[in-house]
Amino acid sequence: MTIIYAGDLILRAVEKADAPRFAFLCNDESLARFTSRVPHPYTLEYARDFVEKAAQELEHEGEYRFAVCRDGEIIACTGVTPGEHGVFDLGYWVGADYREKGVASAAASAVITFLFERYGARRITAGHFVDNPASGHILEKLGFRPTGKTKQLMSKARGVEVETILFALEKVDFRKSLSIRFAP
Repeated sequence: MTIIYAGDLILRAVEKADAPRFAFLCNDESLARFTSRVPHPYTLEYARDFVEKAAQELEHEGEYRFAVCRDGEIIACTGVTPGEHGVFDLGYWVGADYREKGVASAAASAVITFLFERYGARRITAGHFVDNPASGHILEKLGFRPTGKTKQLMSKARGVEVETILFALEKVDFRKSLSIRFAP
């Protein structure tokens, strides 16, 4: 998998050795409640399952999950799910100590650049729960446009479906926020 350099961030493939760090970062209710897939409490066993699944999916060209690192330490995670006809769905989360510092914007911009430049993505979709407008601001800053709402996304941490605002990004609308480099 490609390594992506974005400012002071390095995005790399999720590895099995990352499980303890993911368990620590994800065992945060304020993080889990704004994601669809992160349960709360988040145990080391959940983290082990996550990193194992990430490795398998990468091997079989399923989801692409990136550990977002600064100074050698994981501080966030972002990933994409490939769909049909060059469409990818983007998701991300940021550890509590690293929020409101541009990490989500930089990591998302890096992955979007990777998808448009290396994978020939045609369109990228994303969404955020209605009670998480900060995520919507990040998407809008990158050029995403709202496409509607749904109440079909389940939040594992909340145990209920949560109303979600859906977004899409076309390559022509993408506003790259920083210089990105790739290493094979």
